[in-house]
Amino acid sequence: MLLPGLDGSADLFARFLAKATGALDFRRVPYPKDRFLDYADLERMVWPQLPRGEPFAILGESFGGPLTLKIAAGKPPGLVGVVLAATFHRRPANALMAKAAPLGPAFFRLPLPPHVVRLLLAGGDAPAELVEEVREAVRHVPARVMAARAREALTVDASEALRRCPVPLLFLGGKKDRLLRSTLPSEIRALQPRAEVRMLDTPHLVLQRKPEESMKIVEEFLLRCSAAHRGAQVPSTEPARATTP
Repeated sequence: MLLPGLDGSADLFARFLAKATGALDFRRVPYPKDRFLDYADLERMVWPQLPRGEPFAILGESFGGPLTLKIAAGKPPGLVGVVLAATFHRRPANALMAKAAPLGPAFFRLPLPPHVVRLLLAGGDAPAELVEEVREAVRHVPARVMAARAREALTVDASEALRRCPVPLLFLGGKKDRLLRSTLPSEIRALQPRAEVRMLDTPHLVLQRKPEESMKIVEEFLLRCSAAHRGAQVPSTEPARATTP
């Protein structure tokens, strides 16, 4: 289950999904484009869409990270793993971005400039096609919805949900991320010592800039989670061994 970032469309998973090997069944869960839903509302929207009677995992990208943690903390049956991709549990923005938060509504009313996409999300060397994909994803979401999601992200605190995560967790981040605080990976490890942390040489859009490497890491992690889950669910068929006094 793939929970998208601030645009909510799930369209930006396309480059990542193009590198899938077929070992896993990926399903995108977009958010409504025409209205804002806070994290509690999004939880209520996602829960009925979770698979029933089969093992599954949740990947939350950027804005979708706290939502992923909150759902996982509810211990849905069949959940075997969680992936956090370029995301956060609380206070996502670095100091400069946090100070610019009041400008959010005005910012989103304008077409997203290519240089801003490169500066904050995709990197200065991002291909023009990716920059346009980001701009297109944002273009179809009302500015008031984007601004409300940004405010929600800045105030959420999913620390307790992170602590209570009942399954293995992978954090996949970018070493050159200019949008998120650099201390987030270490904070996540402090709250959830079992978490695996993998940092790639990318800006914020990790799955889009390094789709093949990201897919390899995610598939290997989730296949391990699935195997561990099967092992825990299947009782041993070995006959009992007699012991001698």
